Amino acid sequence: MPDKPNGKMNFRDRCFIEDGVKVGLSAREMAEHLGVAKSTVCNELKRNRGPETPMLTQRGRNVCSKKDSCMVLDLCKKGCMTPCYKCKKGLCNQICSEFEASNCPKLERFPYVCNACHERLGWGCGHPYSFYNARIADEKAAKRRSDSRKGIDCAPEDLDRVVKLVKPLMKKGQSLDHIWARHSDEIPFSKRTFYRYITKGVVNDIIPLDLPFKVRRKPNRKKGQPQPPRHEMKGRTYLDFLDLSLEEQMSAVEMDCVVSARGSDKAILTLLFRRFHFQLMLLLDEKTQEQVAHALDLIEGLIGLDCFKALFRVVLTDRGSEFLDFELLERGLGGGKRCKIYYCDPMKSGQKGACEKNHVELRKILPKGTSFKNLTRRDLAVACSHVNSYKRPALGGASPFQLAAQVLPEALIEGLGLELIPADEVMLKPSLISLHD
Repeated sequence: MPDKPNGKMNFRDRCFIEDGVKVGLSAREMAEHLGVAKSTVCNELKRNRGPETPMLTQRGRNVCSKKDSCMVLDLCKKGCMTPCYKCKKGLCNQICSEFEASNCPKLERFPYVCNACHERLGWGCGHPYSFYNARIADEKAAKRRSDSRKGIDCAPEDLDRVVKLVKPLMKKGQSLDHIWARHSDEIPFSKRTFYRYITKGVVNDIIPLDLPFKVRRKPNRKKGQPQPPRHEMKGRTYLDFLDLSLEEQMSAVEMDCVVSARGSDKAILTLLFRRFHFQLMLLLDEKTQEQVAHALDLIEGLIGLDCFKALFRVVLTDRGSEFLDFELLERGLGGGKRCKIYYCDPMKSGQKGACEKNHVELRKILPKGTSFKNLTRRDLAVACSHVNSYKRPALGGASPFQLAAQVLPEALIEGLGLELIPADEVMLKPSLISLHD
């Protein structure tokens, strides 16, 4: 029997399963390590696998079971005289009405995925891929839990019967407390559940204003979101950062978030290179650990793992909840470690003062109280370009962009849509970008 309640998996468990598949662990070995049943591991792999991951894709291959005998031409209507099954883009997989996938028999047995299969290397095999990615699997599981709680847990005919019973009594001025005290044995759910159904609007002919005290009471405040777990920071404190060599401290990258005004969950992740004060800005849909990790994954995808390790080897940030899971942020796309994160002391933002000072320039374009609801990645790229093209006395009259262009790879600068702005055209005013609907 599993040691965990209901044998439920969390993100760390899924990371272990992903790594276990790569190194060839058996389902029993994984199950014993995680304290769950063997069937739980197998079901996890089968239920949350997907056709591709950010690093492993199946585009560009023909995986149709009919490809060896197919002579169909010009499906894309471009006048091509080469049989479509030979197309290097593999487009016929998506546009052919007679496409049938050639399913791989190996996916019917453990590990049910292609992560560690050597046949996908090189030109790949002739079957559709199926991969397991811990992050994607965790998102799928969370969505299933959310979807399972939607709607109502009551048969429509039972709900109609309760409404026919309750509504006439409510018209007489009876409260739900009085009705449930008298008829609780005839109603298949609690009074509180009925309140919830009314609020959701799923009860016919009864609205919240029909409740005697609804118009007098303010809605209860939602409880605060649960705080993410605190991680052990031994070896990652600011004192540990100061123990690094002066060269490593000066080469560090300072990381922080700029938040929106109320009305939007978006935030801006900033990454400042201490040596030349160049600050990258990436738009986050939410201020969460997963979104920060996704932004770092984006940078790694643009410049490659080796270059990422060279530029972002040491990262200094504060103790905001979005940065606390250092294992998630430090793990690269391939599963290995790509950087090391250190944390400032609580309430000591001055320990990464260069980053905070640069936010002053950004706030000239996006003042405090500005909602990021309509802010786009292109808008942020424009703002980032102007801030980094602003000449600084501390840099001898040069701009951070001029120095960064000599160090950072073009793939990073061009990939984020940044460009050097002529000195006379630099604008640090809210009118630079329009955030109106």
